[in-house]
Amino acid sequence: MNHFPKHTETQLEKELEQQVISTYKKLVTSRYFTKSQIEQIVMDTKEHIGHPTHTTHIKQVLVYIKGILSLAIQFNTHDEYERRFSQFFSSLLDEITDLIKGLDPESKEYNQILEQVLFYYVYDAYLTKSPWPYLVQKLADIVPPRQLEKMNEFLEEAFQKQDYARSTKISYSYIQLLIGKEDKALALLQKEIPVSQQEVTPHFLCLKKRQRWQTIQQWLTFLFPNRGERGYGSLQGIADEMQASLRQSTHELNAIWKRWLLSPSFQRFQSLLTHVPAEEQQALIDELTEELKKTLHQSESTLTYIRILNEYKRYEEAANYFLIHEHDPLRLHQEKKKLLKQIEDHHPSLAKPIHHQFVVRLVEKKSRVHYEAAVASIRILKTVYDQLDERERFFHYLAKMKKQYRTYRAFVEELKAIE
Repeated sequence: MNHFPKHTETQLEKELEQQVISTYKKLVTSRYFTKSQIEQIVMDTKEHIGHPTHTTHIKQVLVYIKGILSLAIQFNTHDEYERRFSQFFSSLLDEITDLIKGLDPESKEYNQILEQVLFYYVYDAYLTKSPWPYLVQKLADIVPPRQLEKMNEFLEEAFQKQDYARSTKISYSYIQLLIGKEDKALALLQKEIPVSQQEVTPHFLCLKKRQRWQTIQQWLTFLFPNRGERGYGSLQGIADEMQASLRQSTHELNAIWKRWLLSPSFQRFQSLLTHVPAEEQQALIDELTEELKKTLHQSESTLTYIRILNEYKRYEEAANYFLIHEHDPLRLHQEKKKLLKQIEDHHPSLAKPIHHQFVVRLVEKKSRVHYEAAVASIRILKTVYDQLDERERFFHYLAKMKKQYRTYRAFVEELKAIE
């Protein structure tokens, strides 16, 4: 192997020994730690380590994690403080992943670091508490195909006669999947049944990205038997896409959209819609928007509804929404502002009643900030009337506003800026 030389590792261990011990003692202190307090320990660790170069910093962090893990095993404290160690390791490993992204994959340093990680991964493969599977799985997503093949070749040889921990098997199965060995990846996972949805989410996301819908169906059946009726938890969205893609029974397709309506999101809507024949999409969108209108008191329904209206240029329906449901123009979500701007640009006649209503509601609030917002809407109305060649009507409207609200001195003062 070409991982960094033993004397380099030994030297780093000596240099960092006291810091490692100090950090370990902080992590196993008896008092309660919040997530932010653990993150502060991570920040302190990074500061103490320093980073003269990317590669040196990565090597230092790897040795640091190895040292903390060794102490946790030696003093049998990992299980008691598992949450702390897990968060501490994950934060540092995330940093390593980001730093490795910035290295040249063809460089000697890149390959040394990659092989050192694999060395730790294999050495601690039997440990249920090993942090290395987390890192290896993240690296598998970012290394070039040639390095991924090398990783797999090394691991296949290393794991021939050795039993290893659950987390190691699951991460190794992910590497098998990435290089196209789906059957072997599934076989490894089946040895660990029951698996949780969270443990195999990366696997299913990979299959989804590759549009391996029949494979997803097979894997769900093997890994989660008898779960069809009860659903697949956090994997349900992928299961729904699979069913939609394979065009299963009408009953199942209706169930997919009913589940979607319980927790609507625009992203999932777009994903599922790609599996609906083009000639059926418009009718489906009509049906879904009608259903969403029944739950506009829920923010996720509202934002999904707004994004659908914007995406499909349903401006008349959008104008009705603003007139009926938006009572506080100062609190418009960014998505609603985008939709309103589209109405102003592409269908100005529909924007007129919206801003007329906004002006009335704002002025009646009787505060400087609301007056300023009302004048902003009036400025938009001026542009809209100009677009519609109704400039004279706008100035009649402006004169009427001054007369109607003549006792609102601050508002009338704001209006003078428009003349």
